Amino acid sequence: MTDNRYLPNIDQISTIAATILLTFAMAGFIPFPEQELRLVLWNIYITFQLNIQTVAMIVVSILAASGSDWLIRTHPLWNKQNTTEHWVLPLLTALVLGFLISRLEGGIYGWLSFLLGAGFLMGILIAEYITVNPNDLRYPIAVTVLLAVSYFLFLLFCSLTRILNYRLLFTLPSLFLATFLVSLRSLKLRQPQKWAWTEALLISVITAQIAAPLHYWPISPLSYGLALFGAAYALFLLVHRLRSAPFAKFGYVEPFLIWFFSWVVAYWLK
Repeated sequence: MTDNRYLPNIDQISTIAATILLTFAMAGFIPFPEQELRLVLWNIYITFQLNIQTVAMIVVSILAASGSDWLIRTHPLWNKQNTTEHWVLPLLTALVLGFLISRLEGGIYGWLSFLLGAGFLMGILIAEYITVNPNDLRYPIAVTVLLAVSYFLFLLFCSLTRILNYRLLFTLPSLFLATFLVSLRSLKLRQPQKWAWTEALLISVITAQIAAPLHYWPISPLSYGLALFGAAYALFLLVHRLRSAPFAKFGYVEPFLIWFFSWVVAYWLK
């Protein structure tokens, strides 16, 4: 194994993180009256609330994805392939971070999430940069970090959708898309040679089927997030085991245990 230990330019990462955080900070000083957008589809009335926080989250998500693209293209071993796979986690991080900052604005927890978010985002960008080269000795560590971060963010995202309490019409597509992106990226990290479109789609469909009835159950946001996290992560592990070692005797045990215990904890916290 060749040891090509390439690290990104710290000034470049700092610029990306600072630009994103500055956008969040400036959003609190820009006058932007809240707008209500109405849409009618087949006698279904859909209302969107557009405010400065929403605009900032959209802008920051674009900045995070483009910043990751800019960073990956500077890697010495980048072979001009598509960099889309490296956008997912920075984009999802920006969305979750934006929601937390908007909800905790003005308090000590808001500033804490602001500072921790910067470090969190820089760590993700460094790990994404390392995964460009599978021969890097730090590649397994970077993959482990990205997998842990991706499913932690997925847990937060599911819990936040519950807190927002949107109608199922809006919640289900967002959860489906988040599950698909996280599953697709996770499977690609485990087997970088090929994409797993069908498997990621299957995981997303099953998770969405579970999310639909849970939407109407009187459970806490954390329980809701844990239930969906347990299902999505267990299915990811199961698919990964079937792809890498389809005849392993105990390949089904760990996914089942993770699913079982996450649901037990979710029920206990309901």
